[in-house]
Amino acid sequence: MSEKDAFLFEVVPYHDARVRVIHQRLSRWRLGLYLLLAVLLAAGVLLAPLAATVLISLSGGLANYGVLADPEVLQALGNSLVWLALAVLVCAAGFGLAWLARDAGPALTGVLRVILVLPAAVSPLTTGAIFRLLFDTNPQRGAVNALLGGAGANVAFLGPGWIWMVLGLAFVWQWSGVAFLVFHEALARRPKSLLRMARAFGVERRRRVWSIVLPALAGPAALAYLLALVAAARVFDLVLMGAPGAMQAEVEGGGLFWWRHNSDLGAGRAAALAVLLSIMVGLLALPALAGLRGRVTWSEPPAPRPEPGTGGLRRRARLCLLSGSVTILWLLPFVVLVLTSLRAPDATAVSGWWRFPSDMWQFTSYGEAFGDSGFMGALMITLVRTAAVVGLVLLAAVPAAYVLAHEHLLPRRTWRPVLLVAVALAALPPQAFAVPLQESISRIVGSSLALVIVHAALVIPLAVLVLHNAFARVRTPMVTRHRWELFHVVREAAPAVVLAGVLAFVLVWNDTVVGLLLNWPSGDHLSLLLLEQARHFMSTIGTLAAQAVIATVVPVALVIVTGRWLYRGLTHGVRK
Repeated sequence: MSEKDAFLFEVVPYHDARVRVIHQRLSRWRLGLYLLLAVLLAAGVLLAPLAATVLISLSGGLANYGVLADPEVLQALGNSLVWLALAVLVCAAGFGLAWLARDAGPALTGVLRVILVLPAAVSPLTTGAIFRLLFDTNPQRGAVNALLGGAGANVAFLGPGWIWMVLGLAFVWQWSGVAFLVFHEALARRPKSLLRMARAFGVERRRRVWSIVLPALAGPAALAYLLALVAAARVFDLVLMGAPGAMQAEVEGGGLFWWRHNSDLGAGRAAALAVLLSIMVGLLALPALAGLRGRVTWSEPPAPRPEPGTGGLRRRARLCLLSGSVTILWLLPFVVLVLTSLRAPDATAVSGWWRFPSDMWQFTSYGEAFGDSGFMGALMITLVRTAAVVGLVLLAAVPAAYVLAHEHLLPRRTWRPVLLVAVALAALPPQAFAVPLQESISRIVGSSLALVIVHAALVIPLAVLVLHNAFARVRTPMVTRHRWELFHVVREAAPAVVLAGVLAFVLVWNDTVVGLLLNWPSGDHLSLLLLEQARHFMSTIGTLAAQAVIATVVPVALVIVTGRWLYRGLTHGVRK
């Protein structure tokens, strides 16, 4: 190690934002009360069925794991690895955008924050429909194909692997904005004093980035990575909607393959496949554990805006060009959806959204959507059910995150394994517990309470991690007693609480996977109804687009209204 490297090794920041205060531990009954609801839901809905799945997979020894000899299973698992690798690509794209916009002023930054985060509120079903419209291989309907292939016959213009590019772009478009928000704030508060010191010692720029900037981004990167990994591990409806039926086998991950073939595989082999999926996701989620321990501080003020002058004006021009390009690219899918919904239903089947006939502006599809009692009923039922899930998630996750965020409340030998379990459960694919859970609640399938409990149990681990990262930064007064300390922490970490609530709302509102795995009635939950409508995609795309617009308005409006709190929750987590 050279002297410069040795110097950088010594000065790389290791921020620990957890407050070191002297407290007595909570009494056992109060500690148990704080953890009770989260533990009951996690144990009853996730851990117990997961243990049953493991036992089923071992019912014939290790013979069931011979499912790996099946070429179709290997292809599905390989596809799962590709989807999980896209989580890293999402973080890279978010970091790249944040790096390019690191010197943007408040106006440009505000525009990028709003535009880039909106796709995260969109259902993967809707995202799949939009990108399928954009990249339709029929040049009469697909704008991209029309530009590249002309107006001739159908052409697979990007070759046999084009569907991977289409769905990969859809996934990156949907989730990279969240990573951008986290990284942009982290870069604005990067350790400038250490960077100046490194420059004074003659350390080259690349070494400064790798040795100072990136270690300081560990915490934000862990949160962005975990959110993207959860989305990648549960890719399901994006493939069902975005890929034509004949092409779905090329891109379906292990989870979707399991759903299609679990009865063909048999109980033991299907359980073995579910366990293998869980192990794969769990191992890839482990790197997030180190960063989700409150070890990043945002104490340094944001980087100053560039000084005016010729260089500053050129920089501003480049930033304006960047912002304009990103805005167009990120808003284009929304424009595609809206324009399709405003076309005559019969016209959408034969010509693309980008054609402008004389009867372009029609509201026939919206009239059909609002006149459909089944759709409107599912809309209201989903709204009430999602609100109930949000309440249950916060009721369970807030006290549990409070306990985990303050190590003095738990014995150290208990605290670390509990946090590890929370990370693993946050990324757990639902296939790992679907069959035992379905058998246990088969008598109450169709009951809203059952779906509320399952959804809440799936979201609680992720909410706990989001809240834990913020609660660890709250400075608790020494005189605060335990009975009031929780309320003080919640008040100071209100942005993170709002983030957890909105995250739960969006995930449940847009969810399709849980309903399909539990054989839920298709007309009961909004996303399942939309998927049912998509069986004849091109003939129903007008009405489907109108319904998708209506379904998208609710979470998008929620994200816009709470945008300032969400941004604060993703970055600082606390009010100050």
